Amino acid sequence: MELHVQVVSEEIVKPSSSTPDRLRRYQLSFIDQLSPSRYNSFIYFYPEKCNTDGDKIMISDRLKQSISDALTYFYPLAGRMMEDQLFVDCNDEGIPFVEARVKCQLSDVLNIPIPKELNKLLPFEIDGQHKALLGIQFNVFDCSGIGIGVCASHKIGDALPFFSFVKLWAAIARGEKKLIAPEFESASLFPPQDLSILTPRIS
Repeated sequence: MELHVQVVSEEIVKPSSSTPDRLRRYQLSFIDQLSPSRYNSFIYFYPEKCNTDGDKIMISDRLKQSISDALTYFYPLAGRMMEDQLFVDCNDEGIPFVEARVKCQLSDVLNIPIPKELNKLLPFEIDGQHKALLGIQFNVFDCSGIGIGVCASHKIGDALPFFSFVKLWAAIARGEKKLIAPEFESASLFPPQDLSILTPRIS
């Protein structure tokens, strides 16, 4: 079925604490250099979470605050890719957080999922070109169920770091205190290389 999704608001969520100057330039690894310029994307569905307008506001606020806190740990995600595609400027510019209303029941989507229509629940086109490295869309269905669409740049991580971010984000949202901070050292394990030889030339 065709999904009718109405965006009701969009804002930028920034890290709750500034990134230290010594971490402002995040170097991509050789593996990152070879990764395609597209987004990893997932949608998490939860039934009957927003029964009232108050529920919507509370959940939205909690999501934004926990994302803000999580970005202090995953600080490259709040930055912007530099033109050389070798570094991320960890400038705390933030990520887009979109709120949308979906004019159907959550069960309609889950029973007959159509990939092309599900893309409407994501903040970005997965093959699109965007400055932000991470985006989140908070979708509320007519039945009070919700869908949280997440897009993260493949250039700075594959599925494993993506799930690590989601796990930490969820832990913060639950109010957990014992958090494991990630280490960003892939460039030391897989040093970047000169890939100009791979660039096609027209003589």
